[in-house]
Amino acid sequence: MLKAIAIMLGNGFEAALLIAVMIIWLRHAGKLRLVKWVYAGAGAAAAAGWLVLYPLKVSGPKKESFTGWMMALCFVLEILLVIWMSRELRGPRSGGKRFKKLQWNSAAAETVFTVISAAALTILPLMRLLLFPSSIFIQTYSVVNTELVLKFSGGGLGLLLCFIFGMSFLRSARVLPVRSSLAGSAVLLAALMLNQLFTVVQILFARGVFPLTPLAMKILIPVINNMDKYLYVLLGAALLWTVLILWHAMKNKQVMNGEWNPAVRRKFKAGLRSSRRWMAAAAALMVMIPVLLGVEAVLANQTVELSPAEPVTPNAEHQVVIPAAEVDDHNLHRFGYTAADGTLVRFIIIRKSETMYGVGFDACKICGSSGYYQKNGKIICRKCDVIMNIPTIGFEGGCNPIPLVYRMDKGNLIIASCDLEKETDTFHQEDMFN
Repeated sequence: MLKAIAIMLGNGFEAALLIAVMIIWLRHAGKLRLVKWVYAGAGAAAAAGWLVLYPLKVSGPKKESFTGWMMALCFVLEILLVIWMSRELRGPRSGGKRFKKLQWNSAAAETVFTVISAAALTILPLMRLLLFPSSIFIQTYSVVNTELVLKFSGGGLGLLLCFIFGMSFLRSARVLPVRSSLAGSAVLLAALMLNQLFTVVQILFARGVFPLTPLAMKILIPVINNMDKYLYVLLGAALLWTVLILWHAMKNKQVMNGEWNPAVRRKFKAGLRSSRRWMAAAAALMVMIPVLLGVEAVLANQTVELSPAEPVTPNAEHQVVIPAAEVDDHNLHRFGYTAADGTLVRFIIIRKSETMYGVGFDACKICGSSGYYQKNGKIICRKCDVIMNIPTIGFEGGCNPIPLVYRMDKGNLIIASCDLEKETDTFHQEDMFN
């Protein structure tokens, strides 16, 4: 559940922050009529993202190209957005001749630019949000089970927190003067543009457009290794902005005028209470979101060590014989068979009922040879943390262990070595935890 919350928070936070910042800028520029077009652009991005999401997911290089082109487009749009907003915030008579060319002469041009900017800036985080169902819908035995319900509940909670954050950030930022808003957004914009720039450069190097010299590798490798810290930079920018909001609210406390009539005083008090609640929500979320993401990151980085595989050797009839009495305790038992090419092929056995055993390779078609472990009587995939339905072990489907054929003979489980040799390629895969 926590992993599902983190997935939605990580991507939803970026989208919510971008939408909120665009609206704050438009508010300062007196362009409130364009706010609805920011939402329209984000909606269009969600629709377009849904259409291209799954084709791109299976297309490989095209997905990388799409990401690169979108990042480059966002980079250009952000520069134009800054110039446009600078022009609007300074007033129509300010700015040099170069900027005057970017002063829109028609409301239609402003609307089109707003929609395109909102769509381009939000499409990638929204596409990652739309991938949420496929990232958790790795189940084993039924459409509805406790694990799946918890994950969807976590995803819904993460999405709700992002929505509340966006609203509270937007409402709270009303107290900020233009200069403070620009200061907060400058850090955010710098983080966005650096991330986009490095992503595009990385793709160009990977495609051979730029020569990958030793110097380039020396610069790029630390950057690429830390690209996943981008979200924390965004969180830092949002935190800075939230601190500015609280500081301005404390510094410029609104005072009720004694000459107001009772109705106006009630309205003033209600507005003040509402403003304080939104600020409290924004501040609380700026603590809660990093904590949740941090805890999830710590838990995700914990590597579960598999119990050692008990070595087995086939007999003269090329069969591995395992006495049922050795695996009758309803616990997970792991065995290792050395294939003809030297590959260690692991397989697991667990007694499912009085007469049946779950026998499968210590690998699945989705997570490869990452393996399974037992915890509190549950069998869990080490890579995706999916809990196996024990009665289904030995059958195809989802993250279930790849089935391994066996037969019972005189109280022994008999497994043919030729069946074990069939999955040597699976155990050739690079260990996904290394």
